[in-house]
Amino acid sequence: MIPVLRPLEWGLLGLSGGLGLLMAVILSSLGDAPQWLPAPQPSSASTASAKVLSAPDASLDSLAGTWQAPLFSPDRSPDRSPDRAVGQTQVSSLSSLVLTGIVLDGDLRVALLKPADGPALKVHQGQTLPNGWHLEQLTPREARFALDGRTQILSLKALRLPPPSTTPPITLPHEPTP
Repeated sequence: MIPVLRPLEWGLLGLSGGLGLLMAVILSSLGDAPQWLPAPQPSSASTASAKVLSAPDASLDSLAGTWQAPLFSPDRSPDRSPDRAVGQTQVSSLSSLVLTGIVLDGDLRVALLKPADGPALKVHQGQTLPNGWHLEQLTPREARFALDGRTQILSLKALRLPPPSTTPPITLPHEPTP
């Protein structure tokens, strides 16, 4: 004999039946076709005003203001003036110069030098330092200078990590190891 169901049980039975019916509708793909809006007609005003934009061509001279003028800070001053690119600092020999960087980008070939005293120097390939040394060749790691038939090569310093420590690791006193 079937016992009589309570109202709560009837409600749960109706809910499960409704969910089963909903699942059957979803699985039957009923109503899957999307309802698209009609395609808008192109207006003549929008096609006439549409232009293809391209980036402007910039030369090195047109970008000179980017390194001469302050960018973000009003109290920032330029690093050096363009006429001091090869510096007005007199360098007696190359022994007091350190090669700090090399810029190779297409036709632009620049060596960045730092004398022991004074501001940094920027020398283009083919340019001459105030002390007479001529920058002949640049590679990604070296700059070759010539003066009166002599050549001297300045190389970038390869920074290395210090050797590993020989000190034993610290241990906590009176603590058993796991």
